[in-house]
Amino acid sequence: MKKVEDERLKGQLLKNFKTAFLIENSFILLVLIYESFKNVWGTVNAQNPLWASFMLGVVSLSILSQRVTAAIEDKPKISKKRLTVYFVLEFLVFSLLFMLVIPKNIWIAIICGLTVAFITSGVLLYNNHYRD
Repeated sequence: MKKVEDERLKGQLLKNFKTAFLIENSFILLVLIYESFKNVWGTVNAQNPLWASFMLGVVSLSILSQRVTAAIEDKPKISKKRLTVYFVLEFLVFSLLFMLVIPKNIWIAIICGLTVAFITSGVLLYNNHYRD
C-alpha cells in the first residue's frame, strides 16, 4: 500500500478522532448523570471506572491542547509569586475536594490534591514559557 501524504486527509483523520472522543465522553457523561440520579456518592468516587475514565480523558485533552493554545496566546508572563499562590490555592481546593470524595483516606486525598496541583502548575509554567 502506498503511504498517503495528503494534508486534507490528515486533517479529516484528526477531526474523526476528535468526533469519536466527543461521542465517547458524551456517552460516559450521560451514564454518569443517570447513575448519579440513583446514587450520587456511589457514582462520584474513586472506585467507579467510568468516573476515572471520564476524568482521565478530560485531563489528558486539556493538557495536550496546551501545546497548541499556549504558543498562539499573547499574554504577559505570570510572576513566580503569583504562580506559587496559584499552586497553594490549587492544592488546598483539590485536597478538600478529594477529602469529600474519599473521606476515609485523608492522606490519599492530600496526595491526590498535591498531584493535581503539580500538574496544573506544570501546565501554567509551560504556558508561561511562551508568554512575553
